[in-house]
Formats: sequence, structure tokens, C-alpha cells
Amino acid sequence: MLFGLDIGGTKMELAVFDHEHNKHVNKRVPTPTDSYDAFKNAIRELVLETDRELDTRGSLGIGIPGFINPDTGKAQCANVPCANGQNLKVDLELLLDRPIKIENDANCFALSEAIGGAGDNIPTVFGVILGTGCGGGLYINGKLHDGSNNLAGEWGHTPLPYHVFKLAGEDFPIVRCGCGMHGCLDNYLSGRGLELMYKHVAGKPLPGKDIVQLFRHHDNQAERAVEIYCELLASGLGAMINILDPGVIVLGGGLSNIDELYELVPPLLPKYTLNIGQLPEIRKAKFGDAGGVRGAAMLNA
Repeated sequence: MLFGLDIGGTKMELAVFDHEHNKHVNKRVPTPTDSYDAFKNAIRELVLETDRELDTRGSLGIGIPGFINPDTGKAQCANVPCANGQNLKVDLELLLDRPIKIENDANCFALSEAIGGAGDNIPTVFGVILGTGCGGGLYINGKLHDGSNNLAGEWGHTPLPYHVFKLAGEDFPIVRCGCGMHGCLDNYLSGRGLELMYKHVAGKPLPGKDIVQLFRHHDNQAERAVEIYCELLASGLGAMINILDPGVIVLGGGLSNIDELYELVPPLLPKYTLNIGQLPEIRKAKFGDAGGVRGAAMLNA
């Protein structure tokens, strides 16, 4: 059986699949973020309990909101502070007495959508997460592409394009990112980014879901915020299209559920891409929130 564990800043999800990718078990528990021992033990209990229930010894793949530094072997995982800087892979393999594969959660998402998902049978898939952050993963010719430092696909840490100042004015806020740099797309194409754009336009804060509702009721300020968001998304994707030339772009994360994006963004892409014959289709993820845990399980398939 294939065990997949998707670790987030607030919850951990374990799912069990067979080799035909049928799901058999699904469990969620809170993520301990303050104590590394509590964090490891929560994973241990979750996995061993599932072993006992299924009378098996499952292989384990893990998706994390970060990556394993190939030089030090340590996790770089800002959303789970207790695991940041720890020898996560080695420690968990000792604790669970089995080999473990760990990948970035966006890579797990891309893998899941490339095999049986929205990017099935397409050689080059760029999987994009638009949620609490903005991440990406690359699936090329039958396998994930990690890069030499396990950073491939991290387009969320590319800088804002100059277009933003034409779109939103010279006073558009430049925000410091959690990575230490300023103006990363992560802060603008995530859920908090849409909220930041609305606050910039309207002068007051509003939750993302309320902004979307106002947009659908043709509120001028909400429409303007969504317009800026879509232009920035098209600009960011356009740069990646020029570099990667993917066959398809698959969107996941909470903002991917805004159906209007699939109508508004594609017509904007030609402004930000080379004059090519056919732009990649932008598709909604087939597996939704389950993509990360499914992809984590598939690391051992």
C-alpha cells in the first residue's frame, strides 16, 4: 500500500492508496508546530496506527511546504517552524523504520495532476498552487523535475513585474516576503494577495471570499482588484511559459476555485509571452485539495 502524508502549517493529512491509485483510508490531525518531538510523534502515531488497521507496512511519501536542502539534508520549511533546519528525512526513517521520500508539496500536486489528473498524458505539466502561498511544481517527460537545489518550480519567489505600477499606481505596496526578499509574487498571487489588492483599491480590508462575492455582483472596487490580480497572474504565468513551454498549466489551491480565472486570464497571456503558435491551456485541478496527499503517495509508486 502507498501511504501519502501531506504536511501543512495547520493540519497533516494521511491517505492510503493501492497501486491503481484507489484511495482506501484518509485521516487528518492538527500539525504540532512548536515542538519537534511532538511533530515527529504525531507522524509516528498516524502512520503506525494505519499500519495496524490495514495489517500492512506501508511505503511513505511526504509532501512538505518547503524542501530538503541537498547539501545539508535539513528541511527548509518556514510554515512548520519546529521542523525547519531539522534532519527530517533521517529522523523519520529511524522513527518509522522504513525508507521515506520527501518532496515539496507543490511537486506532489504536480505529480498527482500529471498522472490521471488534469495534465494526464501531457509530457510537460506546470502545476501551480494559488492558496495561502504561491508555489509550483514541474513534471517533465514522466518524472518530477526538482533542479540541482530542489527549488525548481518555485516561481512564487520571482519579483513583481514592472507592469504592476502601470496597473495599480506608483504607490502599490511592496511587501517583504517570508523568504527575506521583497516583492515576491507569493505575497500577491496568494489569497492574501487578492486581499492586499482590494485594500489598495478600496482603502479597507476584506476577506477574499467577500471580495469574490462583490466581484460577482459587479462592485467596481472588487472588479478593479480582480483585474489587477488577473493581470499579475497572467504576467507571472507568461514568464514561466516563455521559460518552460509547458503543455498545460494546472491550477490548485483555494483561489483555483474562482471559476472566472479560467475565462479572464487566458486572453491576457499573449501580452506577456513570445509570439508562439499555441499557448498552453489553463485547467482546474482534477483532485482539488486531495492532490498533494495523492502525489505524496505516488512518490513510491
